[in-house]
Amino acid sequence: MREQDITKVEFLLTCNDNIVVQRFFNVRGFNKNSHKSEEFYDHIDNLRRELVYGLKMRSIVYMLDNQYEILENPEILNTSITDGDENFNLIIKVGDLTICHRQFDAKQYPPKVRYTVDLRPKLKGILNGLTDIFSGKDFNYFYPEFIQN
Repeated sequence: MREQDITKVEFLLTCNDNIVVQRFFNVRGFNKNSHKSEEFYDHIDNLRRELVYGLKMRSIVYMLDNQYEILENPEILNTSITDGDENFNLIIKVGDLTICHRQFDAKQYPPKVRYTVDLRPKLKGILNGLTDIFSGKDFNYFYPEFIQN
């Protein structure tokens, strides 16, 4: 394949301005319209839901493991240590162009959970799924829920 058939894509997860994970990966035969497809939207939405569910489960485990300490000192769960909002940002870029940005609240999770996110075990699957979407050819661009009557 020619060099121009490969496109470098960036996957980035941050908590405010702090990088949780950042990976660059190559996509052969990049479809420039794939990020506008219903399949891409569903894939990103499922990824966001999986991240939220994983954080929720880790919060439950953390609270069960530390229930006695939490009963003695409820300040352990104080999520207002920082001023202002805290958000996780799921960002996908092609070059300098951001093609996807999803944001969800980080303050609803205990500090020990939100500051120790580790995506390494799932990262290969995440990047493979994104590569499959970006190199795909047959997409659905019809969004019935957005059509006004």
